[in-house]
Amino acid sequence: MQQAASPLPGAGESLLHLPGPSASIREHQRRSCGLMLLGYSPKPYGSREPFGQLLSSPINNADRVVIDHSPELDRAASQVPSIVERRTISLRCSFELVVDDEKIADTPFASRCFYLLHPSN
Repeated sequence: MQQAASPLPGAGESLLHLPGPSASIREHQRRSCGLMLLGYSPKPYGSREPFGQLLSSPINNADRVVIDHSPELDRAASQVPSIVERRTISLRCSFELVVDDEKIADTPFASRCFYLLHPSN
């Protein structure tokens, strides 16, 4: 069952939240959408690589890609460079932050890295 996208107020855009695995991402027209990977740290999907065609196509077709991940999590830290260094996209900006919250201070989730990517052509 396809979810309907929610309009973003005043933006002329819409937002579709896909809470499941990346396998639920459907194809869009080239440059017709943005892709946000929040809390990126995918696990292997069966015998397939965690980053493969399931994410490769949406990343290549997105007008903008935002990635948020914890550099302390090995899975994400090892995979994000292969996304950021792709020839089909360019790094617009990146930044790191540390969340000052005692509830998560001793966890890997207190440290975050963000990347904003756009098509290179």
